[in-house]
Amino acid sequence: MTTLYILITAMPFLVMFAMGLLLPLFAFLLYTRFSVGLVTIAMTFFVDAMAMGYGGFHLGINLFYADIGLLPIAGIALLRLLFAGDFPLRHRAWLVFSFLVLLGLALGLVKYGSTAGVQVRPYFYFVATGLYGMSFPMDRQRLRFAFNVLSVVAVLLLALTAYRWIVYYSPITSLLPPGGSYNVDGPIRVIKSHEALVLAEVLVFILLFTVTGWGARLAQAFSPVLLLMVIALQHRSVWLAAMVGILARFLVVRGRQASTTRQLIVLSAISVLTITPMLFSSQLSEVTQQVQSSAQRVLQGADTTGERLSNWKSMVQLWYQGGGRSIGIGMGFGGDSSRYIDSAGSIGVHKISYFAHNMYVQTLYNTGLLGLAALLMAIAFVIRGLYRLNQSGDGGVEVQILLVLMAMQIAFYVPYGTDYLQSLLFGVALAYVASSAKRSKETTTSFRCDKEAA
Repeated sequence: MTTLYILITAMPFLVMFAMGLLLPLFAFLLYTRFSVGLVTIAMTFFVDAMAMGYGGFHLGINLFYADIGLLPIAGIALLRLLFAGDFPLRHRAWLVFSFLVLLGLALGLVKYGSTAGVQVRPYFYFVATGLYGMSFPMDRQRLRFAFNVLSVVAVLLLALTAYRWIVYYSPITSLLPPGGSYNVDGPIRVIKSHEALVLAEVLVFILLFTVTGWGARLAQAFSPVLLLMVIALQHRSVWLAAMVGILARFLVVRGRQASTTRQLIVLSAISVLTITPMLFSSQLSEVTQQVQSSAQRVLQGADTTGERLSNWKSMVQLWYQGGGRSIGIGMGFGGDSSRYIDSAGSIGVHKISYFAHNMYVQTLYNTGLLGLAALLMAIAFVIRGLYRLNQSGDGGVEVQILLVLMAMQIAFYVPYGTDYLQSLLFGVALAYVASSAKRSKETTTSFRCDKEAA
């Protein structure tokens, strides 16, 4: 009993001592090893998906699970920006965009208080993970590691989706979330659109490209299930992003004709094997009808399409009515963005206060013309750089995958807002473009020196 009492008494001190050693070690690894930060962000994303964006701790302030994983990333990203000698490129446009986000937060805190902190959270982590990703030199080996980690996240999301479908449709009421459904927009949508986007991204690049690594091979084994889930989850914005990615592969990305033909055959075969059971199985007929209904509503411009267009228009009007400062640097964060929109159906005109359902419109509202222009300049730098690398044949399949993923991101941001995992991939792409340009310049300089010496 005495020994047990001593252990129980000493345990808090041992934990504090261990944390005092582990936290600095963790920070050091985040600063020096990209793989540690990548895995941290990826696992934070999955934990956030399991928690459905809720849950966390109250330590004087409310901390969500994402805060625990991403606040250290934000701090390390800032340290690398200030001190890292191997930072490939401190891209001015991204830094201007980041500054305007922080300026909007500062102005919002002064004017609206803590509400500004709540509103800025998605943008803050979007900026932080992007900056972290672009702070490390990138080569093809690191890109392959990133693709494998993304594949593992997709398989984990696949398992989470299957679990939630089983719980809901069985049903196992004791395991259902409060309210009895995982999504108010439809019970089959058991994960959110930005999580389903990861499924679509991995599906596209494992079907259309030859990717090495155990993570990619694991995802390839589940490719028919991935396709089934991307379709059945009925996130129409994800369908759009997937189609844009496929078009980018066959219209923009350079590749051999034989490889393209083989990929089309594989894609068609997997599609047939996946969709046929949905058409002829009585158990899956309800899902098939729901998918058909969703597709018809998209083509007719019904459902949420008209509402989102009205939402964007109202948001732009609020931004413009804010005056010169709003037009230049935006409305900031924390203010009331309530507006009236016109919806299709019986709802009619009604009041909303949620975000714009469009990253570009929301960025214009929060950071003004300067912020949106800076963000678009950074995107243009990445797309142009990847396209040139692909056309020159220097980048290999990794550049082709990055180019397709960036095209999918750009399309997805039209109906949805920021996402920190996608921002990390964007930062990785920017770092690879900058690192490739630096390597090319060093090679050219070395060649000239050798030529002059000869």
